[in-house]
Amino acid sequence: MRETRIAVVGAGGFIGSHLVPALLERFACQVDAVDVDLTKLECWDARVRRIEARVEAPGLVEDVTERCQVVISLTALCNPAQYSTIPLEVIDASFTHLLPLVKRCAERAVRLIHFSTAEVYGRTALDAQGLPSARMHEDDSCFLLGPVGRERWTYSCAKQLLERVIWAHGQHGALPFTIIRPFNTIGARMDFLPGIDGEGTPRVLASFMSALLRGEPLPLVGGGAQRRAFMDVSDMVEAVCRVLERPNQSRGQIFNIGNPDNNVSIAELARLLADAFAERLPERAPAQFRAVSAAEFYGPGYDDTQERIPDVQKAQQLLGWKPQRRLATSLPPIVHDYVERYGGRVAAACSLSQLASSA
Repeated sequence: MRETRIAVVGAGGFIGSHLVPALLERFACQVDAVDVDLTKLECWDARVRRIEARVEAPGLVEDVTERCQVVISLTALCNPAQYSTIPLEVIDASFTHLLPLVKRCAERAVRLIHFSTAEVYGRTALDAQGLPSARMHEDDSCFLLGPVGRERWTYSCAKQLLERVIWAHGQHGALPFTIIRPFNTIGARMDFLPGIDGEGTPRVLASFMSALLRGEPLPLVGGGAQRRAFMDVSDMVEAVCRVLERPNQSRGQIFNIGNPDNNVSIAELARLLADAFAERLPERAPAQFRAVSAAEFYGPGYDDTQERIPDVQKAQQLLGWKPQRRLATSLPPIVHDYVERYGGRVAAACSLSQLASSA
């Protein structure tokens, strides 16, 4: 690839913090790293222009689309605990605030690589006729969302509508786009820990790590019977790099990016994570688990998908991409990162809490 300037919108998030250094290593490029908080982006390469701003900030869209030939849009509020507690903010972050970016990319023919979500498929996998299917396919699967009162689907609906806007700009205009639908990507620097560097309820892996570090039972919503196909963030980064390397093959395409071989229940993930944690800190007491209701954990309006398995054949055929890392190799480094990053702070917070309760 010739010298290119790439805007990564959402560079301070989990995936963005892994993607930016990978782009610099892989390509002859410069990067405009945009996010409201860039703390997680532990990359200080001189080729990175750090921009701490919201995507809806005045002048931001105009600036990045004028300077950059490629925009990678990662920004969203992708946390199930927020979908039914701050639904309007979720809709704005996943749709409203991104519309000007999509429109300006279309007007200037700036290449857009947009991150959508596997949640657009909804409750279950359905084929083109609306019948049950084993896997979710980009071009054939129907979408099945819950009723309006089940606000869990706020995020999915907003993401789906933006996909349709991007698609229309590409089909009826000149927008060179690729849409990525991530399936349960995990890795180091994923989410926050409540009471340490954030408040509320993080996604499942961070929730489990928070419980392990605090010596609390791991919460299993509905007993943890739901199944997910987890994928290491390194496989996601590789997929994005392949999209960049193959503009002709990826233009106008939607890709599932996930690892169907890592399909496990949430309860299994909890046990595997607890085993990796025990290997890292063998002196700790064995992990405990507790079943909680969705209403107790997420609040009213929650709904769920029992199983979410991606069909990734199109990515294999057009990008030459295939996920490589199994959970057995992904989880120990993730545990190590959380222990190193948060272990001391969690211990200090727990000690302060105990002192306060005994005073």
